[in-house]
Amino acid sequence: MRIFLFLCSALSLLLAAHKFSLAEPSGQYKGALFFLLMGIQMLVTGALIGEHRESQTPKSPPSAEKKDDKEAGLSAANASEEQGKRS
Repeated sequence: MRIFLFLCSALSLLLAAHKFSLAEPSGQYKGALFFLLMGIQMLVTGALIGEHRESQTPKSPPSAEKKDDKEAGLSAANASEEQGKRS
């Protein structure tokens, strides 16, 4: 849904740019402003939907790699503490 809104927004903004270039000599910007506002609205809506989905997805538990990294960090800290006690 978010990707569809971003694509529609890009298309709307491109149409607005084209309409602005055509309307420049005549001074009638109503159609161009309509497409510009629609493009901005779809862009904002897509961003809000993406942000809402990211906040609603549950966080995955730490993977085995992260656990191994934590264990390696703890063992390195323990080794440095032991060296400090020996000195």
